[in-house]
Formats: sequence, C-alpha cells, structure tokens
Amino acid sequence: MTTLTETPTTVNELAKWIDSQVTDPLHPEMMMVELQIEQYPGVREGGDLFEVVAPVICKPGRLGDRLRAWVNREYGNDHRLADWRTVPTTRQIRAEFEFDEF
Repeated sequence: MTTLTETPTTVNELAKWIDSQVTDPLHPEMMMVELQIEQYPGVREGGDLFEVVAPVICKPGRLGDRLRAWVNREYGNDHRLADWRTVPTTRQIRAEFEFDEF
C-alpha cells in the first residue's frame, strides 16, 4: 500500500485513492465510510448534524465501536455518531457484480 501524499478533496478522489490501495476488491483492506455526526444537544433541540466521509482500514472487530471512539477522540464528548454506512467504490461494485460463485 502507498501512503497518502495529497489529501483527497472530493468524495470521488477519495474513492479513487481507496481503489488504488485495495488489492482484492471482494475482500478490501480499506473502505470508504460515510458518518453522520450529531453535536449536543441534538438536532431536534437545535444542535448540529454534519456528514464526514473517511477511509477506514478493515480489521477484525466491530466497526461501529471503532467509529464511535474515533468521533469521541476527534470531536469530543459533545458529539456523537448518529449514523454510518459503508460506501462501496466502483471497483468493489464491479467485482461483486462479476463474481461467479460456481
């Protein structure tokens, strides 16, 4: 894997960078995750909600727990992970479409 020399500024650039790091798109070593982060007191009470897209290294363990810990470290106790989802890259989608089990 190569290191990130220039920070991707768009989601498309990030997806391309992740694709360049992955050796097997059916079992990616890295994936893109979209996070919704809520700031205390919460959206319903007038707080803020924003989205972050980030690369995540795939490793054993619960990803949700890792993401919650990351949000706490990066943004502090007044923020929480409201929701998250993985975003497959074009190469990963194509590999799943072309995969033949039999």
